[in-house]
Amino acid sequence: SLARALTSSSTKDDIFMFFGADVTHTTCSRDKPSIAAVIGSVDSTSTQYASRVGEQYPARGKISLEIIKDLYQMSTDLLKLFAQRNGCFPNKIVFYRDGVDDGHFQKVLDHEIRALQNACKALYMNNPLPKITFIIVKKRHNTRFFVRDPNTGNFNNVQPGTIVDTDIVHPQGFDFYLNSHAALQGTSRPILYHVLYDDIGFSSDEIQSLTYYLCHSDVRCTKAVSIPAPVHYAHLAAYQSRDADSYDNDRRSTMGGDFDDDDDLIQNMGSITLQEVETRLIQLDPSIQDTM
Repeated sequence: SLARALTSSSTKDDIFMFFGADVTHTTCSRDKPSIAAVIGSVDSTSTQYASRVGEQYPARGKISLEIIKDLYQMSTDLLKLFAQRNGCFPNKIVFYRDGVDDGHFQKVLDHEIRALQNACKALYMNNPLPKITFIIVKKRHNTRFFVRDPNTGNFNNVQPGTIVDTDIVHPQGFDFYLNSHAALQGTSRPILYHVLYDDIGFSSDEIQSLTYYLCHSDVRCTKAVSIPAPVHYAHLAAYQSRDADSYDNDRRSTMGGDFDDDDDLIQNMGSITLQEVETRLIQLDPSIQDTM
């Protein structure tokens, strides 16, 4: 239950909304675009979510972009849906962002947080703006934790709920490792969380507990999963949409031709800007547009 985290004495009047976002890259080509998925909770218990998915086409000869260009439109749609379901907008937003390397942290701060803030300004009008916490979720790293049995000398996985936030984390940053799941086989991999922006003012224990609780609300599993539910849903939405033939058949001829020559592609790779990226939101059937 999320009640302990969302209805404490300091937050009983707060209305929380949780976002999850991920970008999946198939290959650097115009035929198979990058898929950006943004997921948002739509109910007061933060267990029902809706998704918005879009395609991002890189410029010819350029690498794929990790930033979600259409985040403003996607977050606007999800905030409107939240208001329709609950009769009000949230005053606290917690945004979990997956798949961002260390070198892109500043770009995410510059664009995605600003896009989310601008979406809130456009919708809230003269009302107080919500407070935002933005967290990067990193699964791909080489850190592992073990517990040594003093009797046998064997090394075992750490227990679910183990937090490591001292000694091996960034000396100035707000980051922590959380092992929220029990490995059925093999070595469990903890998840590294970087809190890039915290307007809500969570303490370390509060954001760690909240993240751990969200790992229990995934509908695909009766136990705790390794990452918070909105991040897992975003990954699933992006992965499933990657195989959908949703773009026009003639897009190859209208958007720059074929990319069979890999050598030419590699030679012309360079930095890419948001202006060079063409995007298109994927329109789903209305019956499933606002469900997962």
